[in-house]
Amino acid sequence: IYMSDTLIDNLKSFNRKERFYLIGQMLGNPEFRMDDNQLDKISNLIGLTIPRKYFAAMDYHLDWIYASLYLTKKNTASCVERNFIEENGIAIDYQISGTQEDVDFLLAFVDHENTTHIVMIEAKGDNYFSNGQLDSKNKRFKAIFGNENTWPNVRPHFLLCSPKKPQKINVEEPA
Repeated sequence: IYMSDTLIDNLKSFNRKERFYLIGQMLGNPEFRMDDNQLDKISNLIGLTIPRKYFAAMDYHLDWIYASLYLTKKNTASCVERNFIEENGIAIDYQISGTQEDVDFLLAFVDHENTTHIVMIEAKGDNYFSNGQLDSKNKRFKAIFGNENTWPNVRPHFLLCSPKKPQKINVEEPA
């Protein structure tokens, strides 16, 4: 197993989808560099200046995010303990689910204080976001990221992207 000290190297190592490579090649942008205007808009939304050195990917599995975090941990005892949540009498593991649940776009960068930021963007085209979908993501984020002590120097961000204003949704701050 390849072990890296940097979270971004680990995130890159899991990103093996053909669609990512194909789109990068077809658009003449194999490094998946974002438009500077879009990058600046995201910077404004999260209240940070995103450096021009970053990692970007699409359709990025939530299991890969947890695995990347796990591989950076020196003392894994605190994050190996499974995080089962009981729902309707069934214990569900939200850290590694073995599902295809993903975020539509992932952007990761390290700021000047050596904090790694993971920006996860969920997108809709003609449809609206549903509370069920957002609740599922929120449960996964809570299990993956834990609290501020679980992954020191890692800060997650979650954004919604849609040409339509979200209707009747409740967005909770992951605890």
